[in-house]
Amino acid sequence: MLIISFSDIDKVVYLVGRIEGEEVTPLGTCFLTQKPGVFVTCAHIVRGSDHNIGIVIQKNVSNGYQDTTKTEAIEFLPVKIDTIDTLRDLCTLKGDIPNTSNLRVSNTNALKPGEKVTVFGYPHANTGRTVLTQQTTDVGAKIILSSGAIKSRHIVLNIQARPGQSGGPIIRKSDLSLVGILIGAYVPRYGGGVSLSGVDPQTLHPTTHAISAEYLERLLEDE
Repeated sequence: MLIISFSDIDKVVYLVGRIEGEEVTPLGTCFLTQKPGVFVTCAHIVRGSDHNIGIVIQKNVSNGYQDTTKTEAIEFLPVKIDTIDTLRDLCTLKGDIPNTSNLRVSNTNALKPGEKVTVFGYPHANTGRTVLTQQTTDVGAKIILSSGAIKSRHIVLNIQARPGQSGGPIIRKSDLSLVGILIGAYVPRYGGGVSLSGVDPQTLHPTTHAISAEYLERLLEDE
């Protein structure tokens, strides 16, 4: 069962990309906030630079279907970095549009392990698959992570994140509130890693982590 129909969500969740020549390189997912023209994504997606960064607005949805044959049916909204929190890997982007969304910012405090949440994003966007995708999964754990001396609340999700999903909203199924932002695969680092054909084996597991949406409040206030 859809908790938000595609007729609504494709006006809230978007692909972030960078224009390189005549091509758009997909970078990750973002979503529109209640502030006009302000989007949220992960800081690592833009890597501190908003040069040629924009929001990809696809106009290929009809009766709930995304027509992947209409590769020309997109627009590109230029955006600039508005606020950034590198310690918590969050960033807001601002474009020159009046659009807003009705996502209500909440947090992970009331979530319990086993509770259902829904993830929206663009898995495998790095390979050219720009399909807005909904996945429902369980909260596996609630954890505290640190960046230097700064501690933050996160949740571990029982799902395998793929490139392109970072920055996607995590929606609590019971009340449709925004409880988190997907960061990426949950891979605690201990010593050196290995790579097999360019793939880190540590990422081949069904767990993803997301930061609590409560940390957006300060960024949106600073905007």
